[in-house]
Amino acid sequence: MPRSGPTIMLEPYPAASDFALDAQAEQEIAWLQAVVLAVRQIRSEMGISPTRPIPLVLKDPSSQDAEYLQRNRLSLEHLAELEDVRVLAPGSAAPQAATALVGEMTLLVPMAGLIDAAAEAERLNKLLIKAQQDLGKARTRLGNEEFVHNAPAAIVTSERARASELERTVSGLEAQLSKVRALLAS
Repeated sequence: MPRSGPTIMLEPYPAASDFALDAQAEQEIAWLQAVVLAVRQIRSEMGISPTRPIPLVLKDPSSQDAEYLQRNRLSLEHLAELEDVRVLAPGSAAPQAATALVGEMTLLVPMAGLIDAAAEAERLNKLLIKAQQDLGKARTRLGNEEFVHNAPAAIVTSERARASELERTVSGLEAQLSKVRALLAS
């Protein structure tokens, strides 16, 4: 049936101010984003392919977390590439897992069967050795009074920042390596 009058193509594009703010929806989406980001960070740290479906266990979720999970389970599974999501029963032992926090809730990605623990330990050990060597060089450079006094302030500041970042890297790699070694021991 033909229409008469203006077409939708001539209407102004909707503006964000045309719609009321929904604080509850924003909070729920922020929760979903935080969980997806945490899972992706665990994948990155543990060398797990982003396309490989993995299990996720939620430890100590609040009632709000459980409500958000119920409403967003499918989106969470799709966005974080999860094979399933389950809640750890209170008092149950947690599996050997990589962990992340979202609020008061702990996210657990069980590592058994997800990675070749021996190969991952070897890879992490190589990265750790390289980071320790780089940190040693940076500390030697900063320990040289002649360098600190004669180099431009920006370079000294940059070297200090680099040393600080290397310290965090070494600490993170040591933590990851201990998790992987625990998998080898079990």
